[in-house]
Amino acid sequence: MTNHLSPASAEMNERILARVEALGGGFVWDAEVFAVTLMDVAIIDTEAKALVGLVGVQQIAMDCSKTSLATLCEIAAIPGLQSLVLCNPTLEEDEVKLLSAVGAEVEVVEE
Repeated sequence: MTNHLSPASAEMNERILARVEALGGGFVWDAEVFAVTLMDVAIIDTEAKALVGLVGVQQIAMDCSKTSLATLCEIAAIPGLQSLVLCNPTLEEDEVKLLSAVGAEVEVVEE
């Protein structure tokens, strides 16, 4: 699971993922997939900004009802992030387009 990461990056991921679990989220991190979910937890900017430190993450799915556009842009710009799934967004359509232009593919889902 950590074969392509430096020990420092793997350790940082582990710290961030422990925080994700403490918030009520979850993750899959194995040789094929690295995905984080916080779909059932509305997290604020200070909590969400920790996700920016993840290395090698492919997908993040989150309830962003309490997360700012600026923080979402930071998350969407994570190197290698392929997909950002947003639940309960308070974003306007043009803000979603802006977010999509930052990096990862953005998908909005309604719960």
